[in-house]
Amino acid sequence: MLDTLRRGAGSWVAKLLMGLLVFSFGIWGIADIFRGYSSDSVARVGDTDIKLKQFEREFENQTKAMAQRLGQPLTREQARTYGVAQASLTRLIALAALDAGAKGLGLAASDEAVAKDIAADPNLQGSFGKFDRAAFEMALQRIGLTEKTFIADRRAFIERAQLSDVLMSGIDAPSTLLDAISTFQQETRVASYIILPPSVVGDIKDPDEKTLEAYHKKAAIHFTQPETRDFTIMTLTPADLAASISISDDELAKAYEQRRSEFDIPEKRTVDQIPFATKAAAEAADARLKKGEALDKIISEIGLTPADVALGVVTRDQMVSPAVADAAFALKAGEYSAPVQGPLGTVILHVTAIEPGKASRFEDVKSKLRTELANEKASSQVYDVQNGIEDARAGGASIEDIAAKNGLKTVKFTGVTEKGLTADGGKIAGLPEYKDMLTTVFRSEQGDQIPPGDTGNGGYYWLRVDGVKAAEVKPLDKVRADVIKLWKAEKRKADLDALAQSLVERGNKGESFDKLAASVGRTPLTSPEIKRFSESDTFSRIAVTRIFAAPQGGLAYGPVGLGDSLLVMQVKSVSDPKPDRQSADYKKISDDVRDALQTDMITTYIAALEKKLGVDVNTTLLERTLASDSAQ
Repeated sequence: MLDTLRRGAGSWVAKLLMGLLVFSFGIWGIADIFRGYSSDSVARVGDTDIKLKQFEREFENQTKAMAQRLGQPLTREQARTYGVAQASLTRLIALAALDAGAKGLGLAASDEAVAKDIAADPNLQGSFGKFDRAAFEMALQRIGLTEKTFIADRRAFIERAQLSDVLMSGIDAPSTLLDAISTFQQETRVASYIILPPSVVGDIKDPDEKTLEAYHKKAAIHFTQPETRDFTIMTLTPADLAASISISDDELAKAYEQRRSEFDIPEKRTVDQIPFATKAAAEAADARLKKGEALDKIISEIGLTPADVALGVVTRDQMVSPAVADAAFALKAGEYSAPVQGPLGTVILHVTAIEPGKASRFEDVKSKLRTELANEKASSQVYDVQNGIEDARAGGASIEDIAAKNGLKTVKFTGVTEKGLTADGGKIAGLPEYKDMLTTVFRSEQGDQIPPGDTGNGGYYWLRVDGVKAAEVKPLDKVRADVIKLWKAEKRKADLDALAQSLVERGNKGESFDKLAASVGRTPLTSPEIKRFSESDTFSRIAVTRIFAAPQGGLAYGPVGLGDSLLVMQVKSVSDPKPDRQSADYKKISDDVRDALQTDMITTYIAALEKKLGVDVNTTLLERTLASDSAQ
């Protein structure tokens, strides 16, 4: 959100960030020479300190951004593994250097310029394209910034933009370079080719015993039985305690009255909410609707579509304010409300359908409510029971004795791999999927006092490692058939590769392609035009790359796109099309090269600024901060 509010996407900021990756892994080598600096500063650029709070915020934002790119949540520890911490600090250092460079050149953004820039930000505007104070405050709350900090950040952004505009102005890619790149990318080739299936090398005889024994040792990883462990697990969940907790009828009746809304089915309505810039405009629209004028016409006149005003199916609680809800739920299906003043302006409401609500009955929900109350009481007791179990463990009690005393169950598992399977890859019935359970089992040894783990449903689990069986290579006599099969598969693959290579060598020495094809009983085929970066089920990327590396009439070989066969190819023709400077592809090349040149300019300038200003990194504070994450 912060990057969005800075309006950096697709701009010089994006180019800058790409360039910063070049430097992100070198920055940590800077000496830790923080003498007299603020103890909460992670770095200093010239006279500017970068505070730990700034780094934490940047690290969090960049972690979220990477998580979105990966399409999955990302822990801070995983983010550090991906280099996000380095990149975050490098980015802050670069921005601080740019700020200093802008100030050194006397560049500044006036209060009026900052105000106009913020007001023009579409992320901070309401329904009518104007600055919305409420939207602004909500945005600040989401990104965790004060108004003062945000304005200062925006001012710095504008000043950097002034500097970057100067640096990047007039940078365009030479047409000669663009033509060369376009020709290179648009070049096409036609090839004569044959397909060599694995069967072309004939039958592969079984290896002799000496060869088989040697291969069994060489490919031992394929025949190794993984390490397995035996362990016992004891669990404590609210459900374990809930069975012994009684709930009186009086408690149930009181809880039902307090929670009745949870069991009642609320009335729902399909509602359109039409916003207006002024109360007068809403009143004028109200008058037109009363005369029978079509709603779609009124909506289109204010620049909206039916989809823009449709709230969908909503309950009273889902409406934006009590006043708007009261108006919507007082209407009959098909009716329009009078203009209503809501928190975001004046609106007219239109109800198109009504789904009646249904009141619950105590007797119908009594059993469910009893279970919920018992579980809630049990949840509050789990922690106390867990503490008692830890005290008993510290006193030397076994898991079995503790389980018997507390009415809990223990389960023993034997021969479990780190992946939660049997040594032969089979599933293990009843194996829990608690977070970090197997990792803990395989990081612990027999006799270790393992801390309790989290079951994920408000409970705990305890582990005890009972036995360890080290990984071992299965004897040859037990996997003989598998060893022979794998050896023959690799031998066939090697023989096929050698055959393809020999055909290429013969062809490149002058033997005709037709003769080469006939020698292996194949008929030459002709490809369609192949583009440099294309691939298909027939022509893999490797094969395409190799055919483009060969000269006119030259031969090459490579794998097919799908399957185990190999291609032997001869370049039949080469087409170097004339660059089309009006095409979309040419424009993209021009944009990409210009962006690369601009990025080089900015990153070079930043590097020079950092060298001139001096950069110091408080590695002690950084390492302590990041280490504290790992310890959590």
